[in-house]
Amino acid sequence: MAGMDVMQAGIPARQRRADLLADLRAQALVDASVLSRAQLISGRTGQAVEQVLNQLGALSDDDLAQAYAQACACEIWDPEVQPIGVDPRVLGITVEFLRRARIAPIADADGVLTCAACDPLDEEALSGLVFATGRRIAVMAARPADWSRAFDLAFSEVESQPAAPDERRLEREIDQVADSSAASGSSAGAGARLVSAAFEAAIAAAASDIHFEPRRHDLKIRLRVDGRLVDFQTVSADLAAPAVSRVKVIANLDLGERRLPQDGRTTFVIAGRQVDVRVATSPTVFGESAVLRILDRTSVPLDLDGLGLSPAVADTLRKAAKAPHGMVLVTGPTGSGKTTSLYALLQTFAGSPKKVLSIEDPVEYHFDHVSQTQVAPQLGLTFAKALRSFLRQDPDVILVGEIRDPETAAVAVQAAMTGHLVLASVHANDALAVAPRLKDMGIEPYQLAAGFRGAAAQRLVRRLCPECRRLRQANEAEIRFATAAGAPPPTDAYEAVGCPVCKHLGFRGRVAIAEAFLADEALLRGIADSVGRGEMEAIARRAGLKTMAADGIDKAALGLTTIEEIMAAVDG
Repeated sequence: MAGMDVMQAGIPARQRRADLLADLRAQALVDASVLSRAQLISGRTGQAVEQVLNQLGALSDDDLAQAYAQACACEIWDPEVQPIGVDPRVLGITVEFLRRARIAPIADADGVLTCAACDPLDEEALSGLVFATGRRIAVMAARPADWSRAFDLAFSEVESQPAAPDERRLEREIDQVADSSAASGSSAGAGARLVSAAFEAAIAAAASDIHFEPRRHDLKIRLRVDGRLVDFQTVSADLAAPAVSRVKVIANLDLGERRLPQDGRTTFVIAGRQVDVRVATSPTVFGESAVLRILDRTSVPLDLDGLGLSPAVADTLRKAAKAPHGMVLVTGPTGSGKTTSLYALLQTFAGSPKKVLSIEDPVEYHFDHVSQTQVAPQLGLTFAKALRSFLRQDPDVILVGEIRDPETAAVAVQAAMTGHLVLASVHANDALAVAPRLKDMGIEPYQLAAGFRGAAAQRLVRRLCPECRRLRQANEAEIRFATAAGAPPPTDAYEAVGCPVCKHLGFRGRVAIAEAFLADEALLRGIADSVGRGEMEAIARRAGLKTMAADGIDKAALGLTTIEEIMAAVDG
């Protein structure tokens, strides 16, 4: 059956909604505190609780449609497979009626009108449709974003109407209830809308972070796009507190605490897509600032082949992950993609019989095949303490989010020496610098030589817009840099120009430059003997190490980035 026949629904809609909410709670798809706010808004507006949860961004379009499909025993509508194919005028109804009810007529045959509805349990709207058309109605569950796009496309010739009173009321109630603990009146609603607008702009620009920065006379909002901060909006200082309070509400932070930094996590639903967000607030002399880190898994392919690494680097990491035991380290500055690379290594164990544990700060993405633990220093759960407990849980693979201190380094090396594969990140300048870095943390050379398996280092550089990049003659600085990196001196080099496609920036997105090596016997002997940097470089080159600079020169030659970007990333 394509959809539920509303004339044969049987169980009252009220009971179906109650069962639907019970299922959402049982599956832990919604947070209890958010559910309470949604119920309060529902009581004020008359909107269904699950619809309010979706509007609040606490329930994704996919989860909402799946819940309706289960409650109504109907299918989920796919507009690509079943486009809107019925003219409302033939049915004797108006487009405005369908818009208000959020219903799309799909097919009309044998006295049955098949419709896609954002709320298949809206008995009032569906009964009105039965009365107006004289047909039986078969309903399918529509994802709100799918319905909106398909409806606007099908009826674009109909002039867009202002939001219905109940929709405006719902938006108003969401603003007021969400911000009622922090502020009241128009500034609260304006703060909520400001946060929403900034988040939508960040998603559209593929930004990684949103910064709310209170200053003496205003609030500055900036987005980090391709590693660089760009201005989004500057608004009145009166909106600083409501905006940050809105961020704290949706991240379930303490609104009353404004003197200490706070960290939290929340989820937004934008254009029907669920996006995780990490939130950090901090007090400043002009009020609280907030930074939102966007963790959009759909925009980052968590597999080695999809990261943009060179085939040689990806192959080296893949071989390292197949080692039965030992330590594999990834290094780079903050924001260089270390965690993404480590997660891509974790993904290689999906479907394997190995037990995989991780200790992270914070847990950025979730994996079904990994038991992930979040550090909690305030409770005494540190990297080192978690690692010690892991060793008693019979793991095969352990991920350490970051080796920060001598204690964590010692336990990680011990784990690598006792038959476990340890994947970890550490701060160092390049791949060859990880061994000296661990020695600085108190690890003995013989211990490191016994457990070390390989290392990788990476940076992210801006990717040239393929629509407007331009080839020119290489300058003297670029030739010197390429020669020093061991690459042939270039005669030509690409440069950024700017066009409407890249918003006149000349760049779109970022690409990784990296270096990686597997530790062979000669390199391990060099580590054990604490040989100098120059000798280690020579040993690593003989083992096949290609530097980040050389990898970057190769990517620049392909037009993926510029030599200037490589120079800034490697030398800067």
